[in-house]
Amino acid sequence: MMKLADSTFGSFIEYLSHKFNFNFNRSHYLTISSLPICIVLWLFRKYRNKQKKQSLDCLRDEFSSKLYSQRVQVQTVCQLKISEERAKEITSLSFTELQSKLQKGELSCIEVLYAFQRVAFTENVQLNFIVQPVLEAEDMARRLDSLDAEARKKLPLFGIPISVKENYNMRGYKSTVGVSKFISKTCSETSGIVQALVDAGAVPFIRTNIAQTMMSLAAHNPIYGQTRNPLDLARSPGGSSAGESAAIASGSSLIGLGSDIAGSVRVPGAWCGITALKPTAGRFSVLNQTSVIKGQSAVKGTSGLMAREVDALVEFTKVVTSDFQFQVDMSIPRQYFKEEEYLSTKPLTIGYSRYWAPVEVTQSAQRAVARAAAELSKQGHKVVEWDLPEFPDIPARMAVQAYFGDGGVQMVNNLANDDVSYVIQTTMRALTVSNRLKQTVAAVAQKLIPQDWRYKFLTGLAGAKDVNEWFELQNKIAQYRKLWIDDWNRKGIDVLLAPAVPIPAEFISPKKGCSAAAGAYVYLLNLVNFPAGVVPFGKITPEDEENDFRNYPDQDLMQRRLKENIKGSTGLPLSVQCVALPYREEMCLRVMNLISKVDQ
Repeated sequence: MMKLADSTFGSFIEYLSHKFNFNFNRSHYLTISSLPICIVLWLFRKYRNKQKKQSLDCLRDEFSSKLYSQRVQVQTVCQLKISEERAKEITSLSFTELQSKLQKGELSCIEVLYAFQRVAFTENVQLNFIVQPVLEAEDMARRLDSLDAEARKKLPLFGIPISVKENYNMRGYKSTVGVSKFISKTCSETSGIVQALVDAGAVPFIRTNIAQTMMSLAAHNPIYGQTRNPLDLARSPGGSSAGESAAIASGSSLIGLGSDIAGSVRVPGAWCGITALKPTAGRFSVLNQTSVIKGQSAVKGTSGLMAREVDALVEFTKVVTSDFQFQVDMSIPRQYFKEEEYLSTKPLTIGYSRYWAPVEVTQSAQRAVARAAAELSKQGHKVVEWDLPEFPDIPARMAVQAYFGDGGVQMVNNLANDDVSYVIQTTMRALTVSNRLKQTVAAVAQKLIPQDWRYKFLTGLAGAKDVNEWFELQNKIAQYRKLWIDDWNRKGIDVLLAPAVPIPAEFISPKKGCSAAAGAYVYLLNLVNFPAGVVPFGKITPEDEENDFRNYPDQDLMQRRLKENIKGSTGLPLSVQCVALPYREEMCLRVMNLISKVDQ
């Protein structure tokens, strides 16, 4: 058979030689003879990938069915235990009111839990922010109710229900970050910060939705679906802490845990009209959290807090910067909450900035910043304008290169054969292109449109080509951070006010995806590792909407995409971003609190 096959193939080669008048040598013969093998291997790989995709689809369907059953089970119980009216009455209490009533025994932990569960599952029908109920919540609440008065006083968060972003590991649960392959992994340990809050008396009761991979400011993944904004169902609540912002803004939660590596608590906080705090990386524990990108330390992600009101952020920050956290995660420096700095009445120097190139911000958002600065000036604080310091490299490119230092290898591998959400399709297409092609396209773009900053943004997706380039990147980031700190010190700035987002909440658009440019005013604070929080400050009026749309530029595709979201924005929240020097969260919270009191 082999001789016959060789003879047949040889005859075929001889026929081609005569037909095309071409002399085939040994290398040509080997190349052509290897083609059938390559085709077979390609077909086999395609078959195997199809099998793997089918396996992931089945895994995802089974998991979704299980979670649906759990949600129905918990929803049925809480509806039988508490009326809708009573649930609304309890969940409408402020954080301090609820905290006081729980400590005094005027409300039981189990009744409060049922109240928040009932409201959350009712609101979830149209918003889709719950991925899974915490099944142990009822037992935790009953255990807390059995404690005596002395034991309760030792727990500052006694009986407070909290919502938790899905990427926080909880023992016995799955943290998928919207990636199907992670469904098969069950967490063996609980996140450090979740455990610290539980030890302080909090009751986690729901786990909330996220953007797939968490590398997007949107609110969709193929496992849990699309989360919507409670203020406008056609719009996104922001991401990647999408479920948290929707839960809190809808009255379903008082406070919850998000995470932030490029604005993931601040953008959803601003778009849903709630408060949020991104601390300095290293002050809050990130122990036992799931991520699709591990190992890069140039721009670190942080745990973050999101709440209805600043008072809740303050009380939770006190817990997270106490022995409750330090006993769980020994890697966190014992930097306790500085009460005297938060309560100080000493006049501050407030910097304010209304525009960070190159992304334009609506005039109503700029006026919110200016109005907040003016109100603080009336209170005796010194107010000065501040501009971004100039730097030879483009910060957007440095940030992207840090996020994808490996050229996106980890992210691409983790999403192999998976359904890719519309929120990251553009990023995934760019990451799967060879680094050489990215560099070539960027170089050509530089020649054709040298004034356009986005060509350098593209080169960042190529990551670092070697260790030396990675070291150079980290050095540049350190220099940029030092530039900020030195500039603040020269001008004596204590806190900076800036826009949180350039536009109102984006419309949900699977065809267009989401715009990374919406994060232009938040990612820089991750790059320089400054703590930052957002606080709602007014709402968009009909006059604001008309003026914003008329004056917002539309010279390129990015600007036109952003401008579309201004339509129908009347009534949506405006927010101010407050920024402080590293490890000065108390100063940031102090100014956030002052601004929140002005707007009441």
